[in-house]
Amino acid sequence: MAKTRAYGADCMLLAAFETVYGTLPADGYGRLSFKESSLGAERPLGYDPLLGQGRDAQDPFYEAIKDEGDIGVPLDVRALGFWLKGLFGTPATADNGDTTFNHVFTSGGTLPSLAIEIGHAQLAVPKFFRHGGAKLDKLSFDMARSGAANASIGVIAQGETEAAATIDATPTTFALKRFSQGSGTIRVGGGQLANVTGGKLSFSNNLERVETIRADGLIDGVDETEATAEGSVDIRFGTDTTLTSAIAAESPVEMEYGFTIPGSSFALTFHLPRVFLPKKKQEIKGPGGIQASYDWRAARDPVAGYLLRVTLVNDVTGY
Repeated sequence: MAKTRAYGADCMLLAAFETVYGTLPADGYGRLSFKESSLGAERPLGYDPLLGQGRDAQDPFYEAIKDEGDIGVPLDVRALGFWLKGLFGTPATADNGDTTFNHVFTSGGTLPSLAIEIGHAQLAVPKFFRHGGAKLDKLSFDMARSGAANASIGVIAQGETEAAATIDATPTTFALKRFSQGSGTIRVGGGQLANVTGGKLSFSNNLERVETIRADGLIDGVDETEATAEGSVDIRFGTDTTLTSAIAAESPVEMEYGFTIPGSSFALTFHLPRVFLPKKKQEIKGPGGIQASYDWRAARDPVAGYLLRVTLVNDVTGY
């Protein structure tokens, strides 16, 4: 039965990679699971009062269009590869010979643009919002002892259009299988870091909007600038000196954030070959356990040739 009010449970998100920036493909879309979305176009009102027109306010004017926002997605085994391709570019894929494939994404490359449609098909008058010329700017997620593993992806698009029908009535789908926080690990120097209670990782392409003067108010494109990665690890103070020794020596460490699926070969790893940590003071806040949060910043490793490498192992043949 058609509805008169929109609900998040009824929303659908379709996405496909563009051949030409800003030109939406006619088909070939995939339906992707998501938790939330703030992606949308805005055209704010500007105001420039003139004198001699009396005390009442005059007409405002329309500023340029800004189409951007964040999409919350699950860290899952299969569909995540689509988002990683948007964040890092086409991966290097290798067949493991056991029905699984390694998809390796590395920072610093040229990014493809996407077309994204967010639809409300169950409304009495269906509405579908299409975003062309979308590029993925940021990826961030938290590590914890329990709970679902989710990420937030920042998107910058060229513009939004509204349609009464979906752009692809037969999109492809990925069988959903999620990673969980309970199977996550943080490693330093190849070994499991002890006494970890939490962590964060944030990667950014630091995209720059090409804001030229155009009659339609749209941007001309989105360009990649310096790729950066930073985050934190929360540690219970104890006998493990892995981080404190590296901090004292003012030397970088190799760090890896990862997830696995118990009983399978499926895995997701974020490898940072060169991570710097600042010295932190030890604060004591009562009789309980003493904990410190170490913020870190990654740099490109000239030997490895990258800042961040993401490896996704699953049963998808390619992206």
